Amino acid sequence: MKIAFIIYPAVIISNRSNGVRSQAEAWAEILRQEGNTVDLVSNWEDYEWKSYDVIHLFGAFGGWLYNVVNRLSKLNQNLVISPIIDPVVTKTTYFRSSLFRATEKYTKGVFRWGPYDFVRSSKYFKIIFTRSQFESEYISRAYGIPKSKLRVVPLSYSTTCQPYTPIEKENFCLHISSIYQDRKNVVNLIRAAKKYKFHLVLAGNKGSDVQYKPIKEAIGDATNIDVLGFISEEKKIDLYKRAKVFALPSKSEGVGIVAVDAAYYGCEIVITNIEGPKEYYNKQCIEVNPYSVDEIGSAVVNFMDGAISYQPNLSLIVKENFSMREIGQKLMSCYNSIS
Repeated sequence: MKIAFIIYPAVIISNRSNGVRSQAEAWAEILRQEGNTVDLVSNWEDYEWKSYDVIHLFGAFGGWLYNVVNRLSKLNQNLVISPIIDPVVTKTTYFRSSLFRATEKYTKGVFRWGPYDFVRSSKYFKIIFTRSQFESEYISRAYGIPKSKLRVVPLSYSTTCQPYTPIEKENFCLHISSIYQDRKNVVNLIRAAKKYKFHLVLAGNKGSDVQYKPIKEAIGDATNIDVLGFISEEKKIDLYKRAKVFALPSKSEGVGIVAVDAAYYGCEIVITNIEGPKEYYNKQCIEVNPYSVDEIGSAVVNFMDGAISYQPNLSLIVKENFSMREIGQKLMSCYNSIS
């Protein structure tokens, strides 16, 4: 099968640290391993759009989508999309979205409701891929998109995950993300480490000095918190193998593939209790309120002390349900249904 991947334009700002790009690259590799041709579309190349069995778009927002799919559909109607939406759902979310949908029938985007471009583009897509049941439910309820168009295909663990010989775990808690982003909730994780006195290792993009300042101030003079910044893939895997606990208490998160990878390598998982990410662990983790320092801290300590353990069972669940082969087969089944 010949497949084209098109990614949203603003990805050029964050480059390789962009989660949408990471998902697209991972799926391209998975599909190629299954014997397919996957072209990562560049604005600087020429393409024979009619030659593709499927054209798969990634990332739904930014005002670009409708113009592209409206014109592209005239050349090839086998269009699908992974919108990749990480919503923060409040008590008024669905009411506000239904109100916007109702008014957009008359205002036609004048007031620029964020999802407007995606909603009016949705008619062109034969399949809309989501990463969790929650994301499907959200898209259906918030945007009024028929459930018949939605297909849940979870993310696999990273293509860099390889069989390994387990080593003795060390008593520290690992967190990897763009740590400066408020939605990653690193400040509360730091507060938990200071209050409950566990060793915390932070890795990932620190942002600018201004963006990193809240993290630096939260750490203060604490000696039990290490900040590594950017690390190599080899270093990341080494940390996964050694860390006893991985914590991802995000305020907003789609999946959090770093936690899935950590589970693959035998880490106990402390995960945010918001909908979506927790679907990947089959209740073999501790879910925490991201706004509760005590819930975060006590969860980490319970794993550290051995009071609770879900490994190695959790690692087996991840390897069985989220392998590249498993996800590749689900993708191909969806593609074959429309081509």
